[in-house]
Amino acid sequence: MIGDLPNVMLTEAFKKVANQADRLGAFYEINALRSTNQRFRELIESDQTIRSEFRQIQRETRPARCENARTEAGNPAGTRTANDINTFHGVTDPDTQDMIKELAAKRDIEANPDMVPRTAIERNDVTDRFSQGKIKWLAAKRDIEANPDMVPRTAIERNDVTDRFSQGKIKWRAAKRDIEANPDMVARTAIERNDVTNPVAQVTIKELAAKRDIKANPDMVARTAIERNDLTNPDTQDMIKWCAAKRDIKANPDMVPRTAIERNDVTDRFSQDMIKELAAERDIKANPDMVAGTAIERNDVTNRFSQDMIKRLAAKRDIIANPDMVAGTAIERNGVTDRLSQDTIRERAAKRDIEANMVARTAIGRNGVTDQFAHTRIMRHAAAVEASSNSIRGLDERFRQERGRGR
Repeated sequence: MIGDLPNVMLTEAFKKVANQADRLGAFYEINALRSTNQRFRELIESDQTIRSEFRQIQRETRPARCENARTEAGNPAGTRTANDINTFHGVTDPDTQDMIKELAAKRDIEANPDMVPRTAIERNDVTDRFSQGKIKWLAAKRDIEANPDMVPRTAIERNDVTDRFSQGKIKWRAAKRDIEANPDMVARTAIERNDVTNPVAQVTIKELAAKRDIKANPDMVARTAIERNDLTNPDTQDMIKWCAAKRDIKANPDMVPRTAIERNDVTDRFSQDMIKELAAERDIKANPDMVAGTAIERNDVTNRFSQDMIKRLAAKRDIIANPDMVAGTAIERNGVTDRLSQDTIRERAAKRDIEANMVARTAIGRNGVTDQFAHTRIMRHAAAVEASSNSIRGLDERFRQERGRGR
């Protein structure tokens, strides 16, 4: 037994362990001996040289030990208590100790569905009030998510959640759970069942229920979803109307914005413009022969920025789909008047031509690229394409040579 050795041999044992290259391993070995052997502990405390060396090892390994303690405390398979973890890893900083205690308690709550916070808090010696509150909230959240029939009051009382804000979050989460799990449940039922009293939380539950109805029922208009879920907030009503109109535009390729807007009573001008832009974009992508002007007129796109975006999108589509189309044709065909958009289309067309083995100078001239910055980017792109081609050719040649030698 090491405890039976004379001090001289204990000192030599310490030096042998302390002088190894693995300083972290050295700490754990020394700390284990300190924890289990009184004479070894007394030696470190009484010998100034040894004590100084051990403190140096502690300083050097502190960050790694704290990280190891955090990892162990958060390990779902771990069973050691927070105090045991802190002792094993030599964690002495109070703030770090509190963090380890909180992590270990959280681990226990998540790993044991029947464990209440009081048990986890006492087991891991969690004394920080804020950490205790988080543990209680986590346990109540776990119970609400795991038990679809559990109401917040039960989870709150079972887990001793006393913080009003945390109670509100539990109630909101339970109502959200009910709305998502029950397609026929209206917002009022979820709010009353879970005692949601916070006005903002009530609005979010109503919004969630209305969104659910819009997504699940393609024929339901916005007004029905709004009235069914007692949605009175004007901004949230506008958002639901926008969602319903957007759904209609995406689901019905022949529907023009006016129909979707009127059907869902979209009165907000910004939302109307977005619906029109979305419909025009849909038409451009779905119809390769449709020019931007047609999509803009068909969908009554009046916003200048939206018009420019649609024109740019249509010209880009034409350039990608038609390898022989020069930028000028795509620009004129789609009425692209914005200078920046024109430059973007010309650069895109030139890069396309280069990728099809056209020399850079020809691609630049063919597509009318005049912007000097675009010119530089195109030359760099050409160099990158050539380098990639040379690399591939080199690999092909090497492969052929190796096949020839193999024969």
